[in-house]
Amino acid sequence: MAVLLMAVLPFSDLRADESVNPGLDAKVWLEKMQQAYRQSNFELFFVKQTSALSEPVIFSHGVVNDKQYSHWMYLNGIPMGYFTVGDKVVYFKAGERPDVVKSGRHHFLLGRFNEINLAHLYSNYVPVVTGRNRIAGRNVLAIRLNSKHSDLYGYMLYLDETTNVLLQVDVISPDNGMIIECYLATHYIYGDTPNQIIQNISEATVPEADVTGRNDSADSFKGTKRRQSNFSWRLEYIPSGFSLIYSETVKLTDSDVHADHLFYSDGLADFSVYRIKTMDAREFPVVNQGPVNLLRHTYGDYEVIVVGDLLLKEEEKIAESYTETDAANVESQTSRSGDE
Repeated sequence: MAVLLMAVLPFSDLRADESVNPGLDAKVWLEKMQQAYRQSNFELFFVKQTSALSEPVIFSHGVVNDKQYSHWMYLNGIPMGYFTVGDKVVYFKAGERPDVVKSGRHHFLLGRFNEINLAHLYSNYVPVVTGRNRIAGRNVLAIRLNSKHSDLYGYMLYLDETTNVLLQVDVISPDNGMIIECYLATHYIYGDTPNQIIQNISEATVPEADVTGRNDSADSFKGTKRRQSNFSWRLEYIPSGFSLIYSETVKLTDSDVHADHLFYSDGLADFSVYRIKTMDAREFPVVNQGPVNLLRHTYGDYEVIVVGDLLLKEEEKIAESYTETDAANVESQTSRSGDE
């Protein structure tokens, strides 16, 4: 029986505690992870899973003539997703015209972790190698990112030990340590050449961008501001580690209603704050999907909406810190945080 078990389960080090290989430097492994991503050709099948929803996805990445391409597509329902060509992100949905965004970034964590500025990541999180495991039939190294602030989610990353490619990400609640969202890897294919999808993208002609999007480049967190607007209101509370990326006034879809909009990011998590004229006196429930919460709060003639990758208690603090002023400069809001 012992021989049989060793044949079926030949991995004797499937443990997950911080005493395993204490000499392993998590930062070194994260650098290897990003380097591997830039150089690798692979397909990754996974399920993006929360307590309420499971979405199977295929993610492909490849390098053609020293240029990176990637492709993400949902496998259920109407074919939709996006692909990247250089600094352009092309969003597609069957039967509709694609949207092209310049300087956009991945909308899912597997992509963001491979491209985020690591120095900025370390300003908010402490990486720790916690052990080894086996995922999608592969030996993986587990790295936990512990937030330096109690108001941020934590993350668990699983890196393939042979190729160093990131295979799975778990989003961890700081309140109870439970997994609230998981990119659950099911199948991984690594090759010397890109798959046909990536080759087709590399040969396609991508039109000019419709709009300029947002990214998490180093400049985004060194004071470079875009589309800044001054509003007659401000927020007295911003969660730890978040920076104001831009502010703008936008027109809501299919309506004549305009909204003030602030967009914040810490490089991994994002959140937006909107202020609009109150349209309905009814109370609205909180909307939740995995780590994403949406909270609406009414102040007289205005409604403040907070939505993003935040704990609900943090969104409540943000909404409750809303203050009207004569002429507020939103840039000053980047310095106040939950640490103060």
